[in-house]
Amino acid sequence: MLNHLSHSYVGPDYSIQKSIGKISLEHIDALSVKSFPLCMRQLHKALRDNHHLRHGGRMQYGLFLKGIGLTLEQALQFWKSEFIKGKVDADKFDKGYAYSIRHNYGKEGKRTDYTPFSCMKIILSNPPSQGDYHGCPFRHSDPELLKQKLQSYKIPPTGITQILELVKGMHYQLACQKYFQLTHDVDDIGFSLNHPNQYFAESQKLLSGGREVKKEPSEPESSQQKLSSQKSTSSCSIPISSNTEADTELEGLDAYFTED
Repeated sequence: MLNHLSHSYVGPDYSIQKSIGKISLEHIDALSVKSFPLCMRQLHKALRDNHHLRHGGRMQYGLFLKGIGLTLEQALQFWKSEFIKGKVDADKFDKGYAYSIRHNYGKEGKRTDYTPFSCMKIILSNPPSQGDYHGCPFRHSDPELLKQKLQSYKIPPTGITQILELVKGMHYQLACQKYFQLTHDVDDIGFSLNHPNQYFAESQKLLSGGREVKKEPSEPESSQQKLSSQKSTSSCSIPISSNTEADTELEGLDAYFTED
């Protein structure tokens, strides 16, 4: 346990947000483009396109939305309105899915306040299979498919090359930090990325003028040195331990997400 302590996620758990209720459902599409990390942007697009997400996607995305401030009532409305556009009617949703959403918010079962997944948990547990959209795109996507996705999001070719090099070196969180830099047009994000909800919060702060981020002339050598100095602390090339108690709680929650 001591050997792995330095690799454990010890930041905010984002289970309780001061911004609770301040996120409007009609703004989620725009927020997904401006302020969602790639993993959550991917899940949001898949939900909008397919009107459904499987177990892993609902867990990962549902808890993220909770963490950015979606209330229980908003969450029920959001998921129900999307699912009934697909093959799930209102009655089936109420019987098969609504309970699990209330459970996420601590209103059913053990009434545990479940926390959004950290980058470590997303990267190291429950890898996606065919038909799934959860997981970390930098860790779990085929490099060519990742390249195509980044191109579709208008990431410049030099940026895509940098991201793919970081992915090749198994520095997945650094790749996500580079994605943040490129989508927000900054050279130094000023923080070490460890959580999707942290990504969202920092993006909103930046876009609202809540903090200044340094922009410097582009110098490949200094940029490379900066990335190299961060690799030792931000790389996910080595298995990282997670919070055992939290994992046990989430395993108990799995029973409520058995619907595909």
